[in-house]
Amino acid sequence: MENWTEEQKQKYVRFQEILEIGKQRYLNAGGNPRLYRAGFKGQDYLTDEERKEAAKIMRQMFGISIINGYVHCQGRSWELPVNSPLYKEQVETES
Repeated sequence: MENWTEEQKQKYVRFQEILEIGKQRYLNAGGNPRLYRAGFKGQDYLTDEERKEAAKIMRQMFGISIINGYVHCQGRSWELPVNSPLYKEQVETES
């Protein structure tokens, strides 16, 4: 984080805020704080919009893009399984 730009730091803060919103909802519903699972649909207490925003921010922070069924990250790439829900997504990394 030392070399992050102000924009990257703000995105990280927003990412943490979203995760904290889900965790707080989970705790308010009586959940055990040790068992909270951030980012797992149906277990993270986030709306679809919040989960999508968190995923978008995470991809931006780590330079992850999905193009033509391939994930590209930090100079490496690999093909997604055809049955992956991300297979048909085109996600370009935004700066």
